[in-house]
Amino acid sequence: MSSSIKWMGCAVLLGVMNLAAAESLPLEHFFKPARYSNVQLSPDGTHLAAIAPVEDHRNIAVINLETAESRFVTRITDKEVNGFAWANNDRILFFMDDDGNESFGIFAVDKDGSDGRVLAEPVIGRAFRYTQVLDLLDDDPDSILVSSNERLAPYPDVYKMSVRNGRKNRIITNPGNVSGWITDQHGEVRLAVGQEKGPRTSVYYLPPGAEEWETLISFQFDEPGFFPANISHDGKTLYVNSYLGLDGNPRDKAGLYSYDLEQRKLTELLFEHPDVDVGQAVISDVTEQLAAVTYYTDKPQIHYFDPQWDGIQQGINQALPETINTFTSMTRDETKMIVVAWNSMQPPTYYIFDRNKGNLEELAASRPWVDASQMAEMRPIQFTARDGLKINGYLTLPADSEGKGLPLILNPHGGPWARDEYGYSSETQFLANRGYAVLKVNFRGSTGYGSEFLDAGNKQWGLAMQDDLTDAVEWAIREGIADPERICIYGASYGGYATMAGLTYTPELYQCGINYVGVTSIPLLFKTLPKAWDAIRPQMEWRVGDPKADKALLEDRSPLNHVDKIQVPLLMAYGTKDARVDLSHATQAERQLKRHEKDYQLMIKKDEGHGFRKYENVMDYYKMMEEFLANHL
Repeated sequence: MSSSIKWMGCAVLLGVMNLAAAESLPLEHFFKPARYSNVQLSPDGTHLAAIAPVEDHRNIAVINLETAESRFVTRITDKEVNGFAWANNDRILFFMDDDGNESFGIFAVDKDGSDGRVLAEPVIGRAFRYTQVLDLLDDDPDSILVSSNERLAPYPDVYKMSVRNGRKNRIITNPGNVSGWITDQHGEVRLAVGQEKGPRTSVYYLPPGAEEWETLISFQFDEPGFFPANISHDGKTLYVNSYLGLDGNPRDKAGLYSYDLEQRKLTELLFEHPDVDVGQAVISDVTEQLAAVTYYTDKPQIHYFDPQWDGIQQGINQALPETINTFTSMTRDETKMIVVAWNSMQPPTYYIFDRNKGNLEELAASRPWVDASQMAEMRPIQFTARDGLKINGYLTLPADSEGKGLPLILNPHGGPWARDEYGYSSETQFLANRGYAVLKVNFRGSTGYGSEFLDAGNKQWGLAMQDDLTDAVEWAIREGIADPERICIYGASYGGYATMAGLTYTPELYQCGINYVGVTSIPLLFKTLPKAWDAIRPQMEWRVGDPKADKALLEDRSPLNHVDKIQVPLLMAYGTKDARVDLSHATQAERQLKRHEKDYQLMIKKDEGHGFRKYENVMDYYKMMEEFLANHL
């Protein structure tokens, strides 16, 4: 990996509206590409690379930290660089797909811009085939490990690939049920996560020198289990996020445990939080010890096991007291690191910290044209749902607003097995700047709040999950925040489904709705799932509903079948290359909207997938949204 600390996880208006003092900023202010993002140090710390725009398209720029010389090493103006990684001190890997179809390929270029190569060609169309980096092999700078589903769409094999010419040799053949592979600190594939009939999830282990994989744990979706979080340097200890305690009894919130790979058992609870699950376990390559674990309350948190790293964090926080400060990249010897500082009103600013000198130096602001004093603060909120469940979320009020009687945008997140997080959002700031309050809700079924909260969303699309959103609006009305005559629901992906559900099941609550790449029919979602998703289909059927056994439920909870109930204007936007939500969700909805003579607008972009990435399309979309909200709120 490019960083010597390895992170391993398991498993994309117009009008014043009570806004008197704040300046209405142009759309470009919010949505033009960041000047710099994803800043990463080379392993030896002599160079850094970042995503930067060329003609408004995402490319890669490299800076020599010794000479301050900078150059673009890519100049791509018809695609978008999605991300990159340092393969070694001289060569950079970067990743692109076919206009948002998510079938990513791997490309490579030297830090001076020479020897650009396609290592793995992106697949054209809606195939959802990919080649992804599995391990950067720190001790073998000319090679990487990749996982690729070119042979079996749902189940990737593991290959060793040259970073110079892309030649690869298969080193592990998928037996036909493994959805993810995990390497140890030395680049050896040691763990796998797979699916078995039941439906069951299993964690497999390959001991050093062995040829046969062993099952460490196997559990049904309604049973407690654990997932790998990292492996110790000596290969004897597995760190896991576990919903099982040392006594074998279930626990609601995942804690970080050590698991003895020789004795095959949990041995110690290392960290837990009473309200949320733990996240990533971080291991230092220098000390070869567990350094920290992450978790997320209303804001991102980190618990350090290493007092030296804790001291470094405290020192940086003292130097930058107004922001959340996280390490995003570091040299292999861990003496230099990139620190990104941000909060809900300030976009990321990048710093370099020299551990030997104790020096923190600002490198660049991602969006230097943004004045934090003009932005709106995102505030954590909590309310009680109708059945007594505690629901968390975030409220953003327009700057200089008294926070009363405002037009409200309810903005449910996608997934739905995800969660809204604290931070700077260009979209949220744009809406707040136009005078709207923005309410984000971690409804039941969202991740991070424990197994009971997650399971409370099972088979609740359009039911209790939607009730949580309705209860959020009613909370905002009771608090005097929202004007009940000016409320719009807007979401993407599952959030787009929630928009359609809101307009069909509680039509009296909203004055308009915006469905961005959203599901309109649950049976249609299952029918059009890409073959590559066969591995997660059992879990989706468990959590959403079985297309056969629960057919009546899924048909009833499909907004496509209730378009006649929509009473207010609807805006929809989709991409033709969306691998997740097929365009037929839009075309079938449009057919029903026309049939019932409903007020709607539909934007379709031929060169986009599950969300728009090209700047010109982003601008078209938000111009359309701006006018739509101004007209209807």
